[in-house]
Amino acid sequence: MTRKTIAAGTSAWIVFAAALAAHLTSLLNGFANDDTLIVPLNSVVTKGNWGQALLGPYWQVAREGAGLYRPVTIGTFTLEWRLWGGSPLGFHAVNILLHGLVALLVLALLRRVLPAIPALVGALWFALQPVHVEAVANVVGGSELLAAAFFLGACILYVDGAAWEGALRALRLVGLCILYLLALGSKEIAATLPAVLMLLEMARFDERPLRDRLARQLPVYVSLLALLAAYVLLRWAVLGTVLGEVPAPWFRGAGQATRILTALGVWVQYLRLMVLPMSLSSDYAPGVISVATGVNPTVVAGAAILVGLVALAVWTWRRARAVSLGVIWFLVTILPVSNLLFPTGMLVAERTLYLPSVGVALAVGGIALAAFAHVPVKRARVLLLAAGIVLSALFLWRSETRGPTWATTGTVMSTLVREHPESYVSLRIEAGRLARAGDTARAAQAYEAAIGLAPGLYSLLVEAGDFYLKAREEDRAAALLREAITLRPAQPTAYVLLAGQRLRLGDGREAHRIALQGLARSGPSADLWALVSESYIAKGDLEAAVRARRAALGVDPSSARDWARLADLLEALGRNGEAAAARARAVALRQGGLQGT
Repeated sequence: MTRKTIAAGTSAWIVFAAALAAHLTSLLNGFANDDTLIVPLNSVVTKGNWGQALLGPYWQVAREGAGLYRPVTIGTFTLEWRLWGGSPLGFHAVNILLHGLVALLVLALLRRVLPAIPALVGALWFALQPVHVEAVANVVGGSELLAAAFFLGACILYVDGAAWEGALRALRLVGLCILYLLALGSKEIAATLPAVLMLLEMARFDERPLRDRLARQLPVYVSLLALLAAYVLLRWAVLGTVLGEVPAPWFRGAGQATRILTALGVWVQYLRLMVLPMSLSSDYAPGVISVATGVNPTVVAGAAILVGLVALAVWTWRRARAVSLGVIWFLVTILPVSNLLFPTGMLVAERTLYLPSVGVALAVGGIALAAFAHVPVKRARVLLLAAGIVLSALFLWRSETRGPTWATTGTVMSTLVREHPESYVSLRIEAGRLARAGDTARAAQAYEAAIGLAPGLYSLLVEAGDFYLKAREEDRAAALLREAITLRPAQPTAYVLLAGQRLRLGDGREAHRIALQGLARSGPSADLWALVSESYIAKGDLEAAVRARRAALGVDPSSARDWARLADLLEALGRNGEAAAARARAVALRQGGLQGT
């Protein structure tokens, strides 16, 4: 075994150990935030419905006209549920090991571009980077890890097999196609692979003209683009949409200028998170980041950062190729989630920086190479090494202390409220707390502040509307619920609350109209049919009320409340035999519910 092989093995162990050490504190985490809906409450995962896992949406109950398609991720979770018996420990262990694997792949890629020591520096930066905690410590972050692993595997195969001929060349093409499909099925950001492979080809030092090299690799690019087209068609067939999630509520109704200006301002956050990620957040929604309604200092700074990165990539192309390659890698892979090309469901999410940060690792390695090459003085090199050790220790400490934040949904939310009380999410949480404590006035202030930051969020409008109903502020409640209905006409909840309010206020005719409108737009709903029944009672039409209540039971035959109400109606009509049977059914359901608790 050569000294070079031993050194490579040592570097790999250092990087792998660092990647694991940075995230061991997340091993004891449970399921938090989206984890709960995607894993333990997802019957596709828990019941092992493989067909739905591979050919169904990522979200079991997707929003109208929206959703995500990640069959590899859901298939992996389904397999893990079988292996670990539903224990979150197994899921977190797999995520940590996956991060270790990705860090090794980053090291392997960097070794193909840089000498050993600069490659190790860049890979260690990636392994310890605190911004990766969300992707590793949160179970659903596994989609980022899987996509990055397959993506980097394809990059390494592409570079190593560039000169292969004959059967090996054909196998390389098949391997690249398989890895691309697996990456796409893990996370949509992998769609950028063809562009990155072309970038790697352009960055390779080769005596042959670039045009000839690109022509030689043309079958790879064409095959991957064809696979991308096929994936988009499959995604459309599964979801009924191409882009996926609906735009974030703060972008709805806003013009293109607002979206682009806001997206430019976000580059300030990208730079901060990549350079010194000490202050982290589980949510960067309005309040933490402002939506730009015009040119402001943040927009100017963000635009300057973006222009500066492009200029840096051009200037370093011949002087420090790894730095240029890394900058362009980041620019290309961040585009799908940047809101620059099209609106997405968020402003910034730390987990989405996982694959783009590979580019920063390349740039860090390139900077390390340039620094040591231009600093011949031994003492200065020692100082650089000491600075690197201190930064690594700081990154390790921050990653370890951040991991437990993702232990439960409660810890995530309490941390957000403590660290970013200005976020609309924090304001919403605080409003709910104040409402439960009976502080109606301050709860209303918090709800109004949250709505001001996220005016187009259906769930927030419904929650605030329900709060105002309980506070007997009828006009404000009705206004919010009607706004929610306009925003999401196919969702039943706002109809239920608004129709219930009209009934309580004695306006049975309006309650009847709203409930029927909800049924027509949102489909069968036991709650809406129950409200139709109550509106008929208000009119004195008990026979129609019985029919509507039976329709409610047709949607949800397990509702003891509806069976009991049906019994009351039948008794009022003198149909005592039917009433007794309905009441017996209600009693049996209630007893069964008590026994099951």
